[in-house]
Amino acid sequence: MPQVTSHFVSPSFTHKKLEPPFYKDVVDVFEDRMVNWLLEPAKKLLDVPHGSVAAVALATSYIEGIEIYISGKDSEGKSKKFFRRGFKRIFPIVTVPILQEAIADALYNLLRCGFAHDAMFRNGIYFSDVRKEVFTVTWPKKNGEFDPAGRLESAVINPRRFIEGIEFHFKGYLKELRATKPTAAKGTFLAAVNLKWKLGEPGPVIGMTEEEFLNGA
Repeated sequence: MPQVTSHFVSPSFTHKKLEPPFYKDVVDVFEDRMVNWLLEPAKKLLDVPHGSVAAVALATSYIEGIEIYISGKDSEGKSKKFFRRGFKRIFPIVTVPILQEAIADALYNLLRCGFAHDAMFRNGIYFSDVRKEVFTVTWPKKNGEFDPAGRLESAVINPRRFIEGIEFHFKGYLKELRATKPTAAKGTFLAAVNLKWKLGEPGPVIGMTEEEFLNGA
């Protein structure tokens, strides 16, 4: 039976954009996917009543996902490690390494895993646009100093600033990918694309003609 002959690989491009998969075209598709399937929908949710939590939930997936392209490796079995690296890269909010890692680990458990496994953030995460900072974090102190044995008491997230931070990082990453000279970023990006996109393999099989698919047969 004939296959459906055309399909979109991103909101703006059909499969023909990647036949053959020239580097420039691959980056174009990557940008189109990230912007129009992830970042723009998240930004629109900010203006929907009660949509800010959903906006953060959607945008949170960027943190681990972008680290796959930056490292050129899969995060399977290493989700926490990839999230931690991605978070510190996108949000260098503190200068004390042990505190930054503690915050990243806490947000992985309460925010990322909360959304992924419970369909909701966990206790200790709050949302507010009252403060301009992306995160307002409270952590136990001992003798007036950060206590590394403590646990995150609360993290107040400004949803709009959170998404702005991710968008800022993504624009910088795209600039690296489109640099005129060879860069390490290009190599790891292509490694992740080869790992995840399966370019060159047969396309999707729907099992009906295009006419049958479009007409609901």
